[in-house]
Amino acid sequence: MLRARLLPFALVAVAPLLSGCVGDEPTVALLVADASDSSSRAVDVELFTDRVTATCDECRVEVYDAEGDAATQASQVRQAGADSADVLVVVPVDATDLDPQAGEDLPVVSLGELVPNSDRFVGLESGEVPSQSGSDLEAARDVLLGEERSMTYVPTRAMSERAADVAVSYLAGEPARGDDEVDGVESWLYRDRDVTVDSLTTVLVGEGVVTLDDLCAGATAQRCERLGLR
Repeated sequence: MLRARLLPFALVAVAPLLSGCVGDEPTVALLVADASDSSSRAVDVELFTDRVTATCDECRVEVYDAEGDAATQASQVRQAGADSADVLVVVPVDATDLDPQAGEDLPVVSLGELVPNSDRFVGLESGEVPSQSGSDLEAARDVLLGEERSMTYVPTRAMSERAADVAVSYLAGEPARGDDEVDGVESWLYRDRDVTVDSLTTVLVGEGVVTLDDLCAGATAQRCERLGLR
C-alpha cells in the first residue's frame, strides 16, 4: 500500500490534501457498472476523478467500464489488481454476484450498493439508488411539463466526492471513519428526495444538478414563463 504525507486541509472533512506520495502514481481503480447509462446516478466519473486529483497531486484514477455485464466486472476486479491499483471503488452491476476481494487484497469502497467484503460504503439511507428513465435533466423537464408528477433526486455529486475522499484516505494510509454502519461496514449514507414542480429549482438548480437555462430551453420555455422561472 502506498502511503502519502498529509497536509491540513478540509473539503468534506474526510480526506486531507495529499501533496506528496511515496512511490509512483498511487492509483484508484473506479469500476463502474455501465458508463453509457445516463440513468445511472450512483457516480459521476468526471466529478470523482476531479476530486481525487484535487486532493492528491500525484494520484490517478483508472476507470473500468463493465458495460452492464456482471462477468466482465468480475474480470475487471482481477485486472485492476494486476494493473497495480492501490484501492478499488466499485459501482456494482450485481452486488450479490461480486466479490471484489477475489482477486487482490486491496481496500474496497462500495458506491451506490454494498458488495460483499467491502471495507467502506457510500450509499443512500433508502438502501438502493432508485432507477430512472433518462438523465436528471430529462426527468426534471418531464416533471416541469406535467408528464410526471415527481422525480427522485439522488445526491450523485456528494456521493461521488465522498467516495473519492475515502479512496484517497486509503492511499494516505489513514482510512476515513464512517458516520454510519451497514452490515458491519463503516458507511456514509445520503438521503434521496422526492422532487415536484414546486421544488425543482430549489433542489436541482440550487444543488447545481441542472441549470435554469437547460431546464427552461425549448419545449419547456413557455411553462417556465408561466411559473415565473425565467
